[in-house]
Amino acid sequence: MNNLATLLQARGQLAEAEALYRRALAGREEQLGAAHPDTLTSVYNLADLLAEQGRLAEALPLFERELEGCVALHGEAHKETLNSADNLARVYARAGREEDAQAVRRRFHL
Repeated sequence: MNNLATLLQARGQLAEAEALYRRALAGREEQLGAAHPDTLTSVYNLADLLAEQGRLAEALPLFERELEGCVALHGEAHKETLNSADNLARVYARAGREEDAQAVRRRFHL
């Protein structure tokens, strides 16, 4: 389901992709738990889609959740965590929240 959503997103079928990402996330949360790496991938995918559409207020809590999950799983210096932190900082900046973006960059030495 997640892979199909990714394909639909790439083809510009964003409403269909969003519905599938949401279903994939709900299924992964139920089956794997909120902190599982696959669940966090679904969180990121949905956040990315929402950000692509300019729906930053909806995307930001998901990016924040994904970063918190990466920190818990891998620690602050891991590559996955740093990628997640960079993504969050970029979306904060796009949303006009430069102070928050800078705080993330400082925390993770980006």
